[in-house]
Amino acid sequence: MPAAFVTVDEFLAAQTPERRADVESMRSLIREAEPALIEIIKWNSPNYTLHGMDRLTINAAGKGPVRLILHFGTQRAEDKDAAPSFAGDPEGLLAWHSNIRASLALPATSELAERSRAVIAVIRAWLTER
Repeated sequence: MPAAFVTVDEFLAAQTPERRADVESMRSLIREAEPALIEIIKWNSPNYTLHGMDRLTINAAGKGPVRLILHFGTQRAEDKDAAPSFAGDPEGLLAWHSNIRASLALPATSELAERSRAVIAVIRAWLTER
């Protein structure tokens, strides 16, 4: 396991150039979706809070695509067997892991410009969920 990161800059410095570029792409989409999000390191990854609640975390571990985890932190009970009620993903970008946690894979570089509006729309819709 990598060392515990204290800052986002430390996290980025530990990534390969390709991975860092992907993380920066995801960070850009997140900032465009909601500039009021506060970026911190939590769970050893860039994490975003809104109104004091953890809502998004970038997962850059492993060899697959960089993923954005959409969640409610630890403040809500999670039911892995329950169906999600979120209706803000008309293009089916999310992979659901429970009723309150999903992941969104960063589109491939060749598709990023075309899909960025849909990704931003999903993030915005998620952040309106209470």
